[in-house]
Amino acid sequence: MNRSRIFLVLVCLAAVLLLAVSPASHVPRANTKQAVMAYVQDAAKIVQKSGPSCATFASNEWKGGDYYIFVIGPDQKTVCHPNPEMVGKPSGEIVNAKGDKVGEKIVKMGMADGKGWVDYLWNKPGKTNDEPKSSYVMGVAGPDGKHYVVGAGGWDLK
Repeated sequence: MNRSRIFLVLVCLAAVLLLAVSPASHVPRANTKQAVMAYVQDAAKIVQKSGPSCATFASNEWKGGDYYIFVIGPDQKTVCHPNPEMVGKPSGEIVNAKGDKVGEKIVKMGMADGKGWVDYLWNKPGKTNDEPKSSYVMGVAGPDGKHYVVGAGGWDLK
């Protein structure tokens, strides 16, 4: 075998090994409602097993582009969110520019074992006006027996 073929084989083997040992990303690969639902369902399993794992959800495996996981706790305050200003904020204080109580809509959808889509206007990073956003949320019980609402959303979902 010549050197270029050996080099190519080694590069391919290195790529396969790198993929095998790197953690799998949970971030949606497609901008679809189905992909966001699967993303939230995976996060909900973690909250059910381990509680709100904010450090986990802040990792690159769980956060990317416009996608991130948020968790609202049993006291209806935000527990996990990539924006530190949102953490600890009561759901009743999460409002958009028009004053719509987005946080209350999200909590209401996730009450008990509720799940579903919440549509609202929200400021997209880099934009000056609120734009239509859809978030999928699920209510789950954590290992402490307390109720959490787990969710994620996106703009222009197909």
